[in-house]
Amino acid sequence: MKNQIIMIAVIALLIGGIGGYIISRSDEGGHGWMMRGWSNDEKNKEVGNFESKDDTTPGMHDMHGMAGANTVTERDFITDMIPHHQEAVDTAKQVVARGSNADARALAQSIIIAQEKEIVSMKSWYQAWYSEAYKADDSYKPMMRDLSALSGEELDKAFLEDMIAHHMGALILAQQLAPNIEHTEMQTLAQNIAKTQSEEIITMRILLKQL
Repeated sequence: MKNQIIMIAVIALLIGGIGGYIISRSDEGGHGWMMRGWSNDEKNKEVGNFESKDDTTPGMHDMHGMAGANTVTERDFITDMIPHHQEAVDTAKQVVARGSNADARALAQSIIIAQEKEIVSMKSWYQAWYSEAYKADDSYKPMMRDLSALSGEELDKAFLEDMIAHHMGALILAQQLAPNIEHTEMQTLAQNIAKTQSEEIITMRILLKQL
């Protein structure tokens, strides 16, 4: 219970901080930020009119746990979090390869190491708990922009901007999982996500101000 309260408190603080960050960018235009279950009016009221620069820029992936429900099951969490982690890993690898900011590259490398390990663990648990192998499908919609044409500081900035919202999605889903946790492994994972990704959000906001 104590850990759940801490997780909720951290997320509440970050939502306030990120909400302000998102609203501050809304005048400039930027990457879409959407949760399933929120109408456009509700989204705009909460986080500002933060639409994409063009129709081809994807919005925030409407993860299962954000479908207007307060909780998600462990199976839901694993099903959503594996592709969510994989997108983070794939994007971070581009920053390691083509980014110019040493701190951003170091952060990207730490994301790759941590989340690749968690993907392996979640696939193993899925097999053990549900007696079948995890199979990816096409239901996941990318939360982050296509960064393939970017490099240097432009890539670093886009990565940091998008990864903040990406991490927020994981934090919210982890919090929604809390009431339905059945396994100690999942409890540990949710706590690690809350701690690590909240710290990384703070780091990314600092790095953005320095670019």
